[in-house]
Amino acid sequence: MDKIYFAVYGSGLGHVTRVLEVSRLVKQKKDYVARFSCSDQALEYLKSHGDRGESIVEGPALDVEWTADGSFSSSEFIPRFPFMLNTFLKQVQFEAENISKFNPKIVVSDSKLSPVLSTLRLKTKPPIITMLNQFKVTLPPRFKAGRPLSSIYERFAGDVLGLLWSLSDEVLMTDLPPPYTIGESNVSGNDVSNIVKYVGFISPSLEFSEGSLNKARQTLDIDSGKALAFFQISGPEVTKKRFVDIVLGSCRNLCKRYNVVISMGHSSGSGEPKRLSSGAWLYEWCPIKDELFVLSNIIVARSGHRTMGECIDAGKPAVLIPIRNHPEQLGNAEKFSKLGLGIEIKSENLRNENLEESVDACINNPSYGKNAERLMSISKRYNGMEKVAEIIQSYR
Repeated sequence: MDKIYFAVYGSGLGHVTRVLEVSRLVKQKKDYVARFSCSDQALEYLKSHGDRGESIVEGPALDVEWTADGSFSSSEFIPRFPFMLNTFLKQVQFEAENISKFNPKIVVSDSKLSPVLSTLRLKTKPPIITMLNQFKVTLPPRFKAGRPLSSIYERFAGDVLGLLWSLSDEVLMTDLPPPYTIGESNVSGNDVSNIVKYVGFISPSLEFSEGSLNKARQTLDIDSGKALAFFQISGPEVTKKRFVDIVLGSCRNLCKRYNVVISMGHSSGSGEPKRLSSGAWLYEWCPIKDELFVLSNIIVARSGHRTMGECIDAGKPAVLIPIRNHPEQLGNAEKFSKLGLGIEIKSENLRNENLEESVDACINNPSYGKNAERLMSISKRYNGMEKVAEIIQSYR
């Protein structure tokens, strides 16, 4: 039986959820043995939501630093770089040993460079497919301020990363091609035309029977006379507190006008909804998230790439609150707003008042919904999950 080795970036849940969905789709086409290499949140998610009997190995964790207020810590990045480099080298060694022992037919990496480099050390190199939504390292705005050479560094780092990513047999950009690329800021400034293949978003299927949707409506006692606002709170736990506080503080006013459902994004939390005194429904972990994307009139969320793709594939406008000082999320939210799909609120500017005003604007201004539906029709020409599965199959 064929073997596939999946190496997954551990921070957040966007990478691991799409890898798990791709692996299941590939298995539907032809059975195989899978092994997942991951750490941090991805490891927890796989243990809770992976298929029974799947092989999981825990690799050395490598993530950025976060401040007490939940923002990306640029001040800690440079001092910690030698330690991060040492951890990265341990990752390369770890992946080389595990890939060699497992002897897979193919390696699939989601946003991890270590497995790409590790295969170069093997006597028999398996083909490797790399999925990306961030091609280069983008410096946070706070780090760029007053540093004119930062753009030169970004370009140089991007060129070096491009050379390293290109060691893969395939580099798949899980995004729409220009001019609709949501991760535009994480690609621009580098010539990627000969390296990457745009495959579209890797989003879950949003085709549900009317019975499934009615069950969700009944579970949450949704008032058909009111619009539905779905708050999806995601990301590393340390980044969530202030976002959660503002959302909960806004619920009493928002519930007067809308149905409100909140998912806290705790992958090991309860899947049962709890009714708050404000009238909102709260999930620790929402098992009907995809149904709510279909039923909702607006999504309020972080601006992770996975979430952006789901909003577009569902044709829903959104209010986006990127993690403070997080360059990828800031770029995603800016492009989403530029395309007229929703409203961006910087985390440092988030208040109850502007959150409520932004929700009202996205629901009541029809241009946001029309733009979202237009881009949804463009995105439907691609089927990222099916495309990635086909590419994996072609190497088997």
